[in-house]
Amino acid sequence: MKKFTISTVIFALAVFGFMTAIKISAVGAPESANGHGTVLVQDEQGATVRRQFSLSARRFADGTVKGIAILRNPAFSGENGKTFQAKFEISCMKVVGNTAIFGGTVTRTNDPNLVDTAFFSVEDNGEPGKDRDRISSIFFNDADPNNDPGDPQFCQNFEPGNFEPLFTIESGNIQVMGRK
Repeated sequence: MKKFTISTVIFALAVFGFMTAIKISAVGAPESANGHGTVLVQDEQGATVRRQFSLSARRFADGTVKGIAILRNPAFSGENGKTFQAKFEISCMKVVGNTAIFGGTVTRTNDPNLVDTAFFSVEDNGEPGKDRDRISSIFFNDADPNNDPGDPQFCQNFEPGNFEPLFTIESGNIQVMGRK
């Protein structure tokens, strides 16, 4: 009798696990994007420099998006004459296929002229990311810190291709999950 009961319990747990897996896959994974990498770009003197980035963003069950992006771009200098650096708080993400579009607010930078809402996109083209994945430039709402910085939620109005050109990463990897 015990053997029958244990077998029945194991069978019931297996069926429950299988049904849960089907339900989870039907709902889909939560949207997220993360990555880091280096892009080769030209500075103002025509020299090749390494633009470095890292990002991580996730959509939560209530629909809110939270994330962070960090950029170091020696292609131009901040107001203090040093390599441009910025940190962004991501609060908007739109995933379309293998592309994630972001909107966020600059929370730290060495250029006080670029403290606005910023938008950019990434493209996940499979593994490995090196020489395949791509990232856009950062597009600021405007360059006047005295104006309304804009709403990061405006990222929902953009489509893949709005942030051209996209730059192929020279090293690193980008992953976009929860694709529609």
